[in-house]
Amino acid sequence: MVLVQETMHPRTVENPWIRLPWLMHFQRRDICFLLLVVVNILWFHDPLTLVLASSLDDEYAQHYSHIILIPLLSVYLLYLRRPTIFATVEWSPFLGSILIAVGGAVSLGTEVPAREVLDSFSPTMLSFVVVCWGAFLFCYGIQAFRAASFGLGLMAFMVPFPSLVLDAIVGFLQRSSADAVDVLFSTLGTPVVREGFIFKLSNFTIFVAEECSGIRSFLALVITSLVAGHWFLISGWARTALVVVVVPLAIIKNAFRIVGLTLLANYVDPTYLTDSALHRTGGIPMFLLSLIVLTGVVWLLRRWESRPASRMVQ
Repeated sequence: MVLVQETMHPRTVENPWIRLPWLMHFQRRDICFLLLVVVNILWFHDPLTLVLASSLDDEYAQHYSHIILIPLLSVYLLYLRRPTIFATVEWSPFLGSILIAVGGAVSLGTEVPAREVLDSFSPTMLSFVVVCWGAFLFCYGIQAFRAASFGLGLMAFMVPFPSLVLDAIVGFLQRSSADAVDVLFSTLGTPVVREGFIFKLSNFTIFVAEECSGIRSFLALVITSLVAGHWFLISGWARTALVVVVVPLAIIKNAFRIVGLTLLANYVDPTYLTDSALHRTGGIPMFLLSLIVLTGVVWLLRRWESRPASRMVQ
């Protein structure tokens, strides 16, 4: 008869929190990063709330409607590339702290933004973005930061354009749209007299104002081209070419919309340009058409990249 002695082990009390699937995937660096981001959001709570809310307001939506979508887009891009981004991670407290300190210094060195002028929040929002970059670098290191550079860099679009930059972009689009409208009228053989931004037709006169510059769709196309180039193209020249194509595409699209509404107002009914659903929402189908054209450009660039000579250049 064999006597088997049972060894008694002390009973281990299981922590119920580790049963939660979402917590099992988190490590100390992830929790540290989330804490830094939460503290950053709380610190910049007031300007963040105002900027994001203003991007939905009609007064500012023409120039800044894209801002509210940028954080979601950046997080989504980081999530999609997470196997590559987090393949090699390491603590980088020195470099991360430098970025956080720089972001904090910019915030402390600026005056209190004026609520009635959204672009006065540019330094404050830049501080918020730089601190987020510093937190990521602090917790995940330089290699992960480089792998996530596109998604993180896209956060720069959260910063409202300063007045000087915004006026330059709007002025360029306004002048270019007016020139394209003039060319279209000439091509169509429409009798028109141009005086700067004013076009006099037989029964109607229009003024290509700043509101007609098409900056909202222009910024949307620029961001779309950047994301499409990052996803579908390989070489730097192809990605750059895709962004460059957006400039004439946005101008031509805007000119077609202006000319179409003007001709309808001049020969059919003036309300097409003064008060109509086509005037208010006509930019949407034109934007969708621009996306179709942009898709075709992406396809052509991918075909060009697949050529043997193109691969040799890379």
